[in-house]
Amino acid sequence: MDRGFRHDDGLAFELDGANCTVKPLQKPTPPIWIGANADVAIRRAARLGDCWYINPHSTLSTIERQIGIYKRALDECGKPFPRELPMRREVFVAPTRAEAIRRAQPYLEEKYKAYRAWGQDKVMPQGDDFGPRLRRTPRRPLPPRLSRRNRRPDDPAQPPARVNHIVASVHWPGMPNRLALDQLQILAEEVMPQVRRGL
Repeated sequence: MDRGFRHDDGLAFELDGANCTVKPLQKPTPPIWIGANADVAIRRAARLGDCWYINPHSTLSTIERQIGIYKRALDECGKPFPRELPMRREVFVAPTRAEAIRRAQPYLEEKYKAYRAWGQDKVMPQGDDFGPRLRRTPRRPLPPRLSRRNRRPDDPAQPPARVNHIVASVHWPGMPNRLALDQLQILAEEVMPQVRRGL
C-alpha cells in the first residue's frame, strides 16, 4: 500500500511490494552511459559504465586528450573500447553564423552562469572553462577520432573508434519552447539529410 510522507519541502511516496512488469529490452540491463568532465571521472566512467558520455562544453582538443585517458582506463580494467561513444553538443541552427550566435547567446550564457554559480567550473579539465566561446567555436567541429597510436596494442587491425552518437542540446533555460521546436524542425528537415549524405 502507498504511504505518503513529507520529504524536505515536497511530498514523496514509499511503495511496499511494488513490481515493474515492463522489463528492459536489453539483457541483462540497458547500457549505462556515464557523463564526466574531469580526468578522474572519465576513469570512473571506464570502470563502472558501458561508455563515457562526452560533455557538451569541453573543447575538442581536451576531448581528444581525454579519449586517450579513457582508452588507457579501459585497458587497465580489461574492457574493450565500447561500440558506442556518445557526445553531447550545444546546437543552434540559423541562416547565418552571426544570427545563430546572436539568438543562442543569451540562453547559453545564462546556463553556464548557473554552472559557475554551482562551482562546476572548478572541476573543468586544465585549460577549459565555462567562459564565452561562442565566437571561437570552429565552423565545422568534427567528432574526435582515436589515432593509430591509441589503437589496442593486441589488435593492430582494429579500426579507430569514432564518436557515433551526437546528442544535440537545443533547449536551454529561459528559451521559448517555440524556438527549440523550430531548431528540431530545421535539424530534421535540413541538417540530417545532409549528414546522411555525408556518411
